[in-house]
Amino acid sequence: MHDRPPEPRVPRSIADLARDPAWEVTWSPTTRRWLTAETSCTAGGTFTRIGLTPAGDQVALIVWAGGAVVHHARASEPESCAAAHAWAHPAPATAR
Repeated sequence: MHDRPPEPRVPRSIADLARDPAWEVTWSPTTRRWLTAETSCTAGGTFTRIGLTPAGDQVALIVWAGGAVVHHARASEPESCAAAHAWAHPAPATAR
């Protein structure tokens, strides 16, 4: 029997992220499409900000840590949402 909490479900869409209170999703009042999705966390003692924005037919993921951009990528919405989730919930280090 394990006492670890269950792993958070990996989001595959902006709608999934919008259901998570840790994420702030802004929507266009005229088109009703999403404009940005952002969250913050502290990983390894460093303040990290994670942002997603539409980029044509892809989604841009930008990660800031300690005030500097440390990651930028463009991918499909499911891939970008999963990658953002991984940045927000880094895997714990394993004991050796």
